[in-house]
Amino acid sequence: MQLNDDSVNTALSRRSILLIRPVRHQDSLQDRLVDAGAQVSHIPVMSIVPANDHQRIKDLIFELDNFSKAIVVSGNAAELAIDWLDKYWPMMPVGIDFFAIGQQTADILSRFDIQAKVAAGRQNSEALLALPELQDLTQQRVIIFRGCGGRELLADTLMARGARVDYCELYQRQIDAQQVQLAREQLYESECLVAHSGELITALGDVGASELADIPVVVPSDRVAEIAQKLGYKTVVSAENPLPEAMFDAIAGVFGEGD
Repeated sequence: MQLNDDSVNTALSRRSILLIRPVRHQDSLQDRLVDAGAQVSHIPVMSIVPANDHQRIKDLIFELDNFSKAIVVSGNAAELAIDWLDKYWPMMPVGIDFFAIGQQTADILSRFDIQAKVAAGRQNSEALLALPELQDLTQQRVIIFRGCGGRELLADTLMARGARVDYCELYQRQIDAQQVQLAREQLYESECLVAHSGELITALGDVGASELADIPVVVPSDRVAEIAQKLGYKTVVSAENPLPEAMFDAIAGVFGEGD
């Protein structure tokens, strides 16, 4: 359901919305929700901290000119990668094609004059892997800038296509048990939960047959939607992609139906 600006403001006015993703330097989604009149509670159940394997990161950064392609999986990875690149590569080496998962990630890279290719639509790993430039990777080296751990789909698929893949793991995700408890308590007072990843919503735990199961959840992908459903949430809305505009529209749609 597509709502105009007035309908959005009416739909979101005084609605209680819970965000649980890590703190960001600039949170466009939260700003838009507040501007629309929503009552937003932001309880970050996860924090992002730089990885401590500095020598491994430094070695890979020094080797950057030996890679054919670089993939940056998130905004956090982009910001930290830029810090490392700025320190050791005042002039970027030529001949490397950059790719980003999500337009926000690409926008961050562009501040360092790195123009990264982005898939349209869902803007996830699956969409990125469909790009023609990532089909035949025979004898090519690919570096993936990401956090510690995570999905192996990218690397596994790229290696199956002939690439030699190295992870440059720049940060760690840390779940804060105290924040999780606060978020669980706030969830009882909320009309909508917004979870940007499967790890975030999993941290809140299974809702089972409790009243929390009736709270609508907005997520950025069908994959995260499946996780939310397995945790017991009855109403799960998958946005078109993780961008603030798409997430905002999905949240507004939760309250716009029937108004």
